[in-house]
Amino acid sequence: MRNRKSWVILLAAALLAISCFAAVFADDAVPGTAADPVVSKSYMDAQIDILTTQISALQARIDKLEEGGGSTTPATPTTPDTPAQSAEAPKFEVVKVDAGKSVIGAASTEIILRSGTATAIAGASGGVSDLTEGVDLSTGTAVTKNHLLVIPVDDGRGIQCTSTCYVMIKGEYTLK
Repeated sequence: MRNRKSWVILLAAALLAISCFAAVFADDAVPGTAADPVVSKSYMDAQIDILTTQISALQARIDKLEEGGGSTTPATPTTPDTPAQSAEAPKFEVVKVDAGKSVIGAASTEIILRSGTATAIAGASGGVSDLTEGVDLSTGTAVTKNHLLVIPVDDGRGIQCTSTCYVMIKGEYTLK
């Protein structure tokens, strides 16, 4: 019985070895085809020349910018009807708001409560958009610190500070 078992094991090992040998050498890829591409030195030299040219052009642009000979902001497309203009992107302004005061934002004003406590002031057609939470805050709803609030339309929406607050505001607003 033992002799038969060793023959079975030997036969299985031989079949496994033949299968592995066939799998390794059965690759149909011919050198130089899409399955097995050959890269020549001349091809690599051409690609290196292209990259060197691109790097040189970028370095020239960087040098020009460092010398002050160019703008770091992308150019605004112009047409005969719209002259070129250099507009600075709006930035958040940090505002201290005393307790009992309100911040009323114009359309598209962004507000972030950094410290203190405040409640939302809704308008006639809806509340203040809390983009962080993805909800609409109605009048009297507590404003969560560090949430981005957006005033969608000009209808008296904003926040009412119930304690002294520091608020970041981007856009037009009125303190009342």
